[in-house]
Amino acid sequence: MIRCATFVLLGLFVSGEVFAASELYTGLTLIDPVQETRIQNAYILITDGRIAAVGAGTPSNVPRRVRRHNFSGRYALPGFIDAHAHITAGPQKIEMRSGAPLVTNEGTDDITQFSARVALAFGVTTVRNPGGNPEANARYDKAIASGAWIGPEALHAGAVMQPPPMGGTSFAYPKSEQEWQARAAREAALGMRYFKLYVGLSEAELETGIRVAHQHGLKAIAHLNTVSWTRAIELGIDGLEHALPTSPDLLEPRERETYLAGLGPDSKFMYRWFELVDYDGPRMRELFAALNRKRVVINLTLLVNHIVYNTDDLDRALASGEYDATEVEQLIHPAMKPNFEMLKASAAGWTASDYQRARAVMPKVLEFARRSYEAGIPIIIGTDGSGGGPFYAQELALHVKAGIPTWAVLRMSTSGAADAMDIGHRTGRLATGYEADIVFLTADPLADILNAAKVYGVLNNGRFFSTAELLEGSR
Repeated sequence: MIRCATFVLLGLFVSGEVFAASELYTGLTLIDPVQETRIQNAYILITDGRIAAVGAGTPSNVPRRVRRHNFSGRYALPGFIDAHAHITAGPQKIEMRSGAPLVTNEGTDDITQFSARVALAFGVTTVRNPGGNPEANARYDKAIASGAWIGPEALHAGAVMQPPPMGGTSFAYPKSEQEWQARAAREAALGMRYFKLYVGLSEAELETGIRVAHQHGLKAIAHLNTVSWTRAIELGIDGLEHALPTSPDLLEPRERETYLAGLGPDSKFMYRWFELVDYDGPRMRELFAALNRKRVVINLTLLVNHIVYNTDDLDRALASGEYDATEVEQLIHPAMKPNFEMLKASAAGWTASDYQRARAVMPKVLEFARRSYEAGIPIIIGTDGSGGGPFYAQELALHVKAGIPTWAVLRMSTSGAADAMDIGHRTGRLATGYEADIVFLTADPLADILNAAKVYGVLNNGRFFSTAELLEGSR
């Protein structure tokens, strides 16, 4: 693995012709999460969409044809990776069909283009899309590759495997071996990288999904509930989503009985499990050890817990750093506004006491994140939104609040995510030869991680976009 070990000029300035398409950014404070170094008065030379050189001070022998940009006062990091961004998703809707409810989230190209520009505006140069219409995902990739659309690179899962009432083009529910095989083959043929398995599947269906995914060269990722994370690891899962490992099988016997006795047709399990879990008990110790041993990648989306636990005051829940709820909503396509009502519905039936109990377990949710980090488990960072926005910095802040060092959180959001997504050989680092995916901030994220939302602009494969122009173009 190439690492940015020393910032030196590697003798690349041999000819003006070599750097005919070069850009030189100077005066930067360069922040390298891999080496945990901060270099002031640094420069980055970009040639043909890649990093040609990085270093401190003033580079020598720079050809006249290089375009120079004084970025004094800016901070440069590898472009952020939102590892749970439904970039092609649309508004969530519930409708009745044939007397039964159907839940869909059909996207449109204009919503996708809006979301892609906002993601890029907040420094996100790569996303992992953990589920969506596979045709829309493939169309996104083609439009980005051709330059017809502006946005991050995306690595996708196609339709989410889940029984009704989830439906439409973003969900599928195979019922036979033939259907499972056909679905996985179709996803792979369309260029998907992941196969998403969801909470409604039985253990047998989960096992089938993991097997067919691997047979077709896809990584199996899952959001689970009744089937435990430990069992999913035994079955060969590659990645687990959300800080909601809420299976009763991960609780100790007495607590499991209490948990099962209180289960109902609501979402109160989202806090009750954390009230009862014993992280030092044998079942959770076994889980942490298995996650590390098998190198299963987890993506905690701590914002999901935070927002659901505060849906009684959604404006406060949506506020992020210097952005209030109104400003956050302006960064979301107008057609997506119904999703806010769906957020409220996620805690339907909760009383004031339920909210009080839910908020009381948030420190224990954060403890789960910290213990996962201390156990050496690979963690990547995502928002469960449409990509980036001020939520991304808030997600980083929740990881820091959990007790994970800021340098480690910055690695999780850059090189660590790139490595977990098998693209760490070409992006996620400020190193010679790497793709020029770079975010420029106006404030130091090491001083305050929420400064990660203060984006001046971004290099996406060497092409510079200011945050202002991206947000203006999304309106």
